[in-house]
Amino acid sequence: MTITQVRPGTLDAQIPPLIGESAVIALVPATDDRLWAAAVAWRVARALAAAGRRTALVDCFVNDPILHDIAGAPNDEGIVDAFEYGASLQRIAQQQPETRLYFIPAGTFAPDPHPLTAHPRWRRLSAGFRHEEARLLLFCADTALADLAAEPDGLIVLAPQGMDLALAEWPALAAAVGAGKPPLLAVIADEGPEARPSRPAPATPSGADQQPAPPEPAAAAASGVAAVAPGPPPTVRRPRDSAPMAMLIRPERSPATGIVVALVVVAALAALGYAYRAPVLRLAGLGPAAAAAPVAPARRDTAQAASLPAVDTLPYVVAVSEWSTPRDAFGVGDTLELHGWHAIITPVRLQGRIWYRVYAGPRATEAEADSLLADLRAHHLIAADGGEALALPLSLALPGRYTPGQAETERARLRAAGVPAFALGQADGGYRLYAGAFDAAPSAVLLQSLLTPAGGTGSLGPRVGFVP
Repeated sequence: MTITQVRPGTLDAQIPPLIGESAVIALVPATDDRLWAAAVAWRVARALAAAGRRTALVDCFVNDPILHDIAGAPNDEGIVDAFEYGASLQRIAQQQPETRLYFIPAGTFAPDPHPLTAHPRWRRLSAGFRHEEARLLLFCADTALADLAAEPDGLIVLAPQGMDLALAEWPALAAAVGAGKPPLLAVIADEGPEARPSRPAPATPSGADQQPAPPEPAAAAASGVAAVAPGPPPTVRRPRDSAPMAMLIRPERSPATGIVVALVVVAALAALGYAYRAPVLRLAGLGPAAAAAPVAPARRDTAQAASLPAVDTLPYVVAVSEWSTPRDAFGVGDTLELHGWHAIITPVRLQGRIWYRVYAGPRATEAEADSLLADLRAHHLIAADGGEALALPLSLALPGRYTPGQAETERARLRAAGVPAFALGQADGGYRLYAGAFDAAPSAVLLQSLLTPAGGTGSLGPRVGFVP
């Protein structure tokens, strides 16, 4: 079987022709790196919407949703609430900054995704999308394929390690591919973060016109994968006459009431969506990749310079906890900051899974780190016998100098794109953003890979500055 393989950097041009006329597509991760898979799913959705058809992306991981975190979108109500509790899909569908793109989050937590994926209402929803020549993208697990009531027209596998390992490690996916139900359209693969150090570090793109790198023909031939010649990336089209998602989802109440509700909700969501426009476009690779240049801090006089804390290297941190989801890690970090301590959240890959380590700090000396550890224990933020002072002297220094307000704005933008960052004061009175805490360069590869689609790069080196 010849498998069409696509790399994330070229999918904007390759995916629309591969999808063809398929209306309902399953996007199935075959990786433990769910953050990578979710970011790629959003890129597929944006590429298809930009190609000219109304597109809805649905998070079917109702027991562990992640798509809303990637886009900075709310997850108050979603597909579970629509199918199980009768909530209106017109209200739940969130219009994105792209006119043709909608997002339906998971919504209310469900411990077992099977009742949702097997729900008979999928057939009616899928029929509506096919009739309207729109696209329904279902971000779901491979175990859902056998009984997915939506009956997808095609399957896209998200497997950074390649299809061979995906079939070996995900038996439900192997069974679906072997049966050809649904038909396999493409595999989106990457070399994986472990392989990336052998390539040149990505340079900060100079603008939106930069083209993605084409796949190497030799690598494709060696793996037996049919490479697709990349074309120029599509531009984002925003026609005024694009029909709303309400045309695809038939109202259950009277038509007049449904139209009024849809117009009000779409207008409100559009206003909210605009606030996320910049980070969303950067994450999708459809907008300028470089962050806006920060305004240089105002010059300080001698008295102001004398009042600044001393600048020093800050190699020590305190280990607080470790979590399997960024949401939990950010929650612990927020708690630390409410108590007046800085939090450093560091994603790491361990045995094929991603974990998010939470540190407090940083501190200049081991004695200061030990004192911070004692304070955290006294405030019951760490168990009496928990935590540890560690020497992790390296961080990714992000480009740019900021005022305090600008630093906080840029930090919020990166967080919305799934990248944790923290600010340190500098000798010139400005602030600089850093990300992660590491003991060696290989540990920083994963975080560097998250920075690139979020519109930035980082230079690994010792942390320097003062804690504001």
